[in-house]
Amino acid sequence: MAIIIASTMSDSGKSTVTTAIVKLLGLTPMKIQNMSLNSFPTMDNGEIAFIQAYQAFAKGIEPERYMNPILLKPAGKGIEVIYFGTPIGVYSAEEYYNKIEKLWWKIKDYIRRDAVIESAGGIEPNFIDKDLTLVRLVKEFNLPVILVLDIDRGGAFTSAYGAYLTLPESIRKNLKGFIINKFRGDEKLLNPAIKWLEEKTGMKYLGYLPYFDEPPIMQEDSMNIFEFGEGDIEVGILAYPYMSNFNEFYAFNKSNAHIKFIKKPSQLSKVDLVIIPGSRNTFESLVWLTEKGFIEHIRKKPVLGICGGFQLMGKKLIDAYGYESGSIKEYQGLGIFDIEVIYDKDKIISRSWSDIKVNGYEIRRGKIKYLNEKPILTITKRGYKEVNVYDGAIKDDKLGYSIHGSLFSDGGKKLLYELYGIKVNSKSLEEEIKDQSERLANIFKRYIDVDLLNQINI
Repeated sequence: MAIIIASTMSDSGKSTVTTAIVKLLGLTPMKIQNMSLNSFPTMDNGEIAFIQAYQAFAKGIEPERYMNPILLKPAGKGIEVIYFGTPIGVYSAEEYYNKIEKLWWKIKDYIRRDAVIESAGGIEPNFIDKDLTLVRLVKEFNLPVILVLDIDRGGAFTSAYGAYLTLPESIRKNLKGFIINKFRGDEKLLNPAIKWLEEKTGMKYLGYLPYFDEPPIMQEDSMNIFEFGEGDIEVGILAYPYMSNFNEFYAFNKSNAHIKFIKKPSQLSKVDLVIIPGSRNTFESLVWLTEKGFIEHIRKKPVLGICGGFQLMGKKLIDAYGYESGSIKEYQGLGIFDIEVIYDKDKIISRSWSDIKVNGYEIRRGKIKYLNEKPILTITKRGYKEVNVYDGAIKDDKLGYSIHGSLFSDGGKKLLYELYGIKVNSKSLEEEIKDQSERLANIFKRYIDVDLLNQINI
């Protein structure tokens, strides 16, 4: 039987628990609806949330479209809806919720018996009748639910009881157990509260996960950006609105660099390399950089731009259909490279390989038009298809290209070392995920009653 991992709030550890269960019990990850700017391509060029791809790799299988049937990406004036890996438009919240019934009929056919289904961020009374990630699943499939409680932020037990009371009476019985996350201290001190919640709800206590100074898996929520790395080379990542795919920078975790996310120009004073990351809305990100006073600081520093960041380093960005910014417009970029970016109706979604082994994945609408600039690489393969697409540019200490995740690749590492002296020792993305998930599974076995979890899942 499938099992649902739910919580009373975002960033509680649902993804961590789901990853551990997928790895330990050999089950399949799934999240019906995920709102995230961190996404990843399937081999057949579908776009799903990065964390579901991460969980698939943790199990040792390829990510597939059904693992995240609905991906919501905040856009300029609404939400871009990705349905089974394919963009179907940008909608207002009301327009999206009016489509839910039509979207559900295909989704329900993909609910698998071996699935660990991660729920949405919380249980809110105003969304009960629209909730596909918990309420609809329980009503139609009678699935058991495990609650993850974030005790570090306080109020864990009362919020769990509040969630229990908020749910319709008909499905409260499906709340079978709870896990306490981010706990530090003596477990004995929890016993009165554990007993109280068990008696009030009928849920069984499955154990706790300790508090980690750094998250045990690559995170997808911008709430989780934090400094990391022990090296001497200072790298500053510009944390502008609509920053996307920032988890690719976890490659620096094993390097001679120290990473921090930058929100004020003054934080750039001692930075050796500025990274302009991907963006779901390059126009809004450029406005933020301008209004905050970043532009002249960026020009004076070594810079690496990836995907949207690379596009912002061009002369002109042309959004003829309004898919990128929310309205039709042309705007001037930073002018570092003599290129133009043209946003097309069709979105490039692919795992990508290049002639200089700068390999990773592409998720973009912007196509690069070279004026008086030379590309530095040729994309030779997208998914299963052979291609011949020029990409990237370099000028002095400024470098940009369109391929995400390349810092885990041999070519990406080579460029970083040659231009900036940064030596990345990370393995491939898939290997790093495998190592992280194995460490997590061992921790999970130590603190969680896996036998009781198995009984709930039968």
